[in-house]
Amino acid sequence: ARWTDSNVHSCYLSTDGIYCWDDWAIDRPTMSIDGFQRNTPIGLLLDLDEGTLSIYQNGQRLATLKDGLSGEYCWYSAVCGRTTSISI
Repeated sequence: ARWTDSNVHSCYLSTDGIYCWDDWAIDRPTMSIDGFQRNTPIGLLLDLDEGTLSIYQNGQRLATLKDGLSGEYCWYSAVCGRTTSISI
């Protein structure tokens, strides 16, 4: 299986700091990220050794968004609005 022991198939982060994840079968609750600043660049760190996805802003880790990740993953992005930009 491509996702091995992990049931995480996608993760979503809005420009308002709202986060959720999906396993294609069950709706997961959303989470608000404490300290998230709108219109401030973010960094995402996918640590494949630790199996975690973390969010950073202003050089500080705000939260570990998901743990228990394993298997193959790919990055994708989607943007809405005229003032949003992405660099990978």
